[in-house]
Amino acid sequence: MAHLDDPGDRIAQRNAFFEGLTGRKGTKANGEPGWEQGRGLSDITRSTRSMLEYNFAGPSDRRPVDTRAAAERLGVSQRTVQRWLKGDSQPRPEAMKKLTTRTRQTVTTKRGRAQLAARMKESIGSENRTIKVTGRQGPTADPNATGTDRPRGGSSALSMTPEEQAGLYDAWANGGDTGATAYLERLYDQPGRYVANWHFHGIKGLEWK
Repeated sequence: MAHLDDPGDRIAQRNAFFEGLTGRKGTKANGEPGWEQGRGLSDITRSTRSMLEYNFAGPSDRRPVDTRAAAERLGVSQRTVQRWLKGDSQPRPEAMKKLTTRTRQTVTTKRGRAQLAARMKESIGSENRTIKVTGRQGPTADPNATGTDRPRGGSSALSMTPEEQAGLYDAWANGGDTGATAYLERLYDQPGRYVANWHFHGIKGLEWK
């Protein structure tokens, strides 16, 4: 697994895993954990309602938000949360700060990734799925290699069992995009799976097929 020296490549890879594994838009960062100053927020924070649905998912489409849990964590009444959802009022600054901070931490921290991974693992079915990986890659650990084995931009795909899919989420939860990349490389390197010694040198996109 190659070390990514360019901050833009690191950000792109982090977002690729976040978006590909969770189905949500990632953050736009300025090279540090957190969100880029002076840029629009991601779709996760586009509204109070979307942040509540994201952080305090309810039991059904008819009840998309667990208003009781949201009220307890944000230090307001359940009725207040219901008013936010209806658009009758907006959170006061202290409550909005708690909500946005919680959302950002969910995106960028190990604990947050673990919570997201647990949710996504619940949706894994009993069938194999194919993951498509787009980015610079090839059968070499050297990102500067030349010749026929040099890394190239493009896509590759690998069929994964439900257990391997869960393993990928666990690797991402524990090690972020670096851990998930290493996990994929181990699968790709298994005899008969793809190509021996396959390495990724900057993943730009991830998609379940």
